[in-house]
Amino acid sequence: MGPPISTVDWSPKFVAQTLEVLPVGLRGERLFWMKPIHADSLRVGLTPSAKPADTVLDVLNWYPLVPVVVHSTSWRQEEGRIILTYVAVIVSPEKLPPDSLVETPVRRAELARGGAMAAPQAIGIEAVLEHALRHLSWLVKDDPAVMRELAAWKEVLAGFEPEPFRALA
Repeated sequence: MGPPISTVDWSPKFVAQTLEVLPVGLRGERLFWMKPIHADSLRVGLTPSAKPADTVLDVLNWYPLVPVVVHSTSWRQEEGRIILTYVAVIVSPEKLPPDSLVETPVRRAELARGGAMAAPQAIGIEAVLEHALRHLSWLVKDDPAVMRELAAWKEVLAGFEPEPFRALA
């Protein structure tokens, strides 16, 4: 892992790719997510040779957070770069390094909607998190590995049922 993206000079080895990590945990029956104190979400730069899932694990280790499930959930274009988002289900930390991440309650949000051939004008982090949790809600029912690791999450994720499944009910 290199230095923060803001301190790296331009080079042919650098591409404007950004990896966004949404660490999500469960305290009792309450979902929370973690973000840097002074940013909307946890983001790092990706070099062309980086493997995003490995980079997510490296980032989680910085804090240190213990991952349970790591999964790519979405991508979007923002300010001329692609943001690749991973949700990371973590073991609820007892304590974190000072001035690092803050635990934030998960609040429901409307998904960002675009046109039939156009992306939404803006996609807020709350909509990205909502989409990620809906994705986990689907995986906990469909993916054997996620089903096994998130067995205790099945009930709390039930409220995040993806929309195609809602329409079939």
